[in-house]
Amino acid sequence: MYHAVQARRPFSGRSEGGRMAEILLEGEPTYRGAIVRTSLVVLLFSVLAVSCGGSSKGMGQLKISLTDAPSDLANVSQVNVTFDEIRVHDDASTSFPDGGAPDAGASEDGSNASGWIVLCTDTQTIDLLSLTGGRFTPLCSRLAADGGVEEMPVDVPAGNISQVRLHLVGAQLVFNDATPSTDVTVPSGTTSGLKVDVNQTVPQGGVLEIKLDFDAAQSIHKTGNGKYLMQPVIRVVP
Repeated sequence: MYHAVQARRPFSGRSEGGRMAEILLEGEPTYRGAIVRTSLVVLLFSVLAVSCGGSSKGMGQLKISLTDAPSDLANVSQVNVTFDEIRVHDDASTSFPDGGAPDAGASEDGSNASGWIVLCTDTQTIDLLSLTGGRFTPLCSRLAADGGVEEMPVDVPAGNISQVRLHLVGAQLVFNDATPSTDVTVPSGTTSGLKVDVNQTVPQGGVLEIKLDFDAAQSIHKTGNGKYLMQPVIRVVP
């Protein structure tokens, strides 16, 4: 409703039309105030709608664990592998690390391009032979309440996970006898990482657990000069 406001300056020789125009102009601030208040309400609802719409993309959680098939490596007591980064390709999001600079630890073969998500960057050494017999260990872990470690689910966009990459920084064999421990050469493991195709889906609001079987016995090879070479054999456990 418009409110006529009496003109503040006296009317002197003006027509009624002019006086009415002056009265309407005096009332204009009230009209503008109503518009501003209405605009603010509309803007507020627009922001809320955008915020709610942003959540429709959907998130889920991802866990990755490692095991080893039964091994018959002669005279070998430990097969130690050290990782410093676990990442997955989700065919959608740009790469972002769990702490550190963007693409921290990414190699130069394209693994730092769009679609890669770094799950964890903690350096961890795992004895593959300790994981035989159906035992699993998490590849991204956190300190548990009892002082041990527990699996750490990572929040990721819901959707398809096409590949896992394990960035390996070293591998070593420990023997049962007095033979000194020896390093194992892992081609591409310390550059582009160990690649595992998975093609599994993270459900919206749910959890996807990817279980990997790192077959130590099939992966270790002794060369003619007495050195050891690792050609990783890793499969996804159904």
